[in-house]
Amino acid sequence: MKKILFTFILLVLLAIGAGALTRQAMGWNDGMTQARSEIHAATLDGKLYIAGGIGLFRVLDSCEVLDLTMDIWTSCGRLPRPLHHVAMAADDTHVYASGGYVSLPFNADPEAGLFRFDPEAGQWTEISKLPHPIGQHSMTHFDGGLFLIGGQDSGRDLDTVWRYDIAADRWEAMASMPTARHSHAIAKSGSQLFVTGGRSAALGTEIRLIEIYDLAENSWTKGPDMPTGRGGHGAAVASGRLHILGGESLTEGRLLPDHDILDLATDSWIFGPEMSQPRHGFAIGEMAGQGGLTIIGGGARVGIETIYSVTGTVQRVGLE
Repeated sequence: MKKILFTFILLVLLAIGAGALTRQAMGWNDGMTQARSEIHAATLDGKLYIAGGIGLFRVLDSCEVLDLTMDIWTSCGRLPRPLHHVAMAADDTHVYASGGYVSLPFNADPEAGLFRFDPEAGQWTEISKLPHPIGQHSMTHFDGGLFLIGGQDSGRDLDTVWRYDIAADRWEAMASMPTARHSHAIAKSGSQLFVTGGRSAALGTEIRLIEIYDLAENSWTKGPDMPTGRGGHGAAVASGRLHILGGESLTEGRLLPDHDILDLATDSWIFGPEMSQPRHGFAIGEMAGQGGLTIIGGGARVGIETIYSVTGTVQRVGLE
């Protein structure tokens, strides 16, 4: 019955949006060979890896990699199965992907796999099982470990932090995040991990909270609230500033072009150039040697409408 209802909703959304779809919203792309949304990225050796995601009315298993210096896209194999909302990270030699969802309903069937990509072999392999299935979370690498932050487990908002010791193949529960949330964005500066925004049943769909996790000390502190609450956005630290871009307001039913910048030295906010093409569910990375950010893919319509508004285009955001 749920599948029938979901299919009906998809058809209604398509009928509503068909007349207004632009070239971008139809999933045509000028960057990736496959337009996709609900994605994350990991950077290794000057290359930005993106695996899985939602394509046009389907879930993807393909992986694409952007050479940030040459501005060239190539394939990076396929995940063991199609997944979206996959968290990604990299160490010095491999790229990792964890969790996500198998089918289009966002919280129906979270994944419990941890996958590793070997650039030399060109293959993905499953190397471990997560402590529990999880999606709409985030992941980062620090000091030989992968840290999984927040997310959802079958609709339950999570405050959990798990560390995977890569060498020992062992999971460890770390200090819980003060605020359970999903659809947040993270950015790392040294041993500090900034967890920004997101959604939860308790706090709604546009969380403004920033919480800072010390990866070395396993402790949390509160950061300044964001000027604009949001979920499905991107975040990055560059030149001593925390950049928070895009995302969506489900309450207002709109995409957010806002670019909020936190000066980490003064804890003060300034406002950067808005996104020329507002999106949610995109991947973000730094432009190699150019002092800017690269924003890739994402949905051009809010919420579930991402399934017919996926993009593959690349936006460059200067930071000066």
